[in-house]
Amino acid sequence: MRSKFMHAFLFLAACFLSACRVVVETTIHENGSGALHNSVVFSAEEKDNFDASPENAGKSICDNLKQGEQADKEFLEEIRIGETYCTSMRSFANLNELQGYYERLGKVTVIELKKGLNHFIFDIQVDLTPKDGNAAASNTWRLTLPGKIGNNNAESIEGHTLTWNIEPGEVAILHAESSVPINPWIWVVMGLTIALGMVSIFLIRHRR
Repeated sequence: MRSKFMHAFLFLAACFLSACRVVVETTIHENGSGALHNSVVFSAEEKDNFDASPENAGKSICDNLKQGEQADKEFLEEIRIGETYCTSMRSFANLNELQGYYERLGKVTVIELKKGLNHFIFDIQVDLTPKDGNAAASNTWRLTLPGKIGNNNAESIEGHTLTWNIEPGEVAILHAESSVPINPWIWVVMGLTIALGMVSIFLIRHRR
């Protein structure tokens, strides 16, 4: 399973250095879990060229990526406005897992992924400068955060989703913060903990 998973990510990483377009969509929930969707996007012309090649007879343009995802069916191939999306879908239980997924892409450096008591900090660098003389693919990054969106440098925001577009040759820092209401029960638990602590201190002193 892991080898197939790595194959899919290596294929996506290779697309960072090819003509195709990459769309990375991350959704983070209040508990730090979420989903990461990586799409390799081919234009209608690219798909036609692929289909016209004799060695590709009977194959889909998404087959290389799909090979790493068939075991758990976390893969989607679809047509959107004439473009073919080959989408690898992964869930993560926490931000550490998400960081690991990002780092496997090769062009991504995680500066800070942090979940506090009621806030999130998202800071990554995406480097699309040429490597070994090869130009990188253009990237669109979409991030959906819980709560109220705070400080960020996104190009656009729609609801809770922030979007950045990164062109080949660019190095971009993607920064976003959000805050979520604290569950009232947390305050209750904290209050009880403090109260029990004070009672314990009083009893210990009283016994002395």
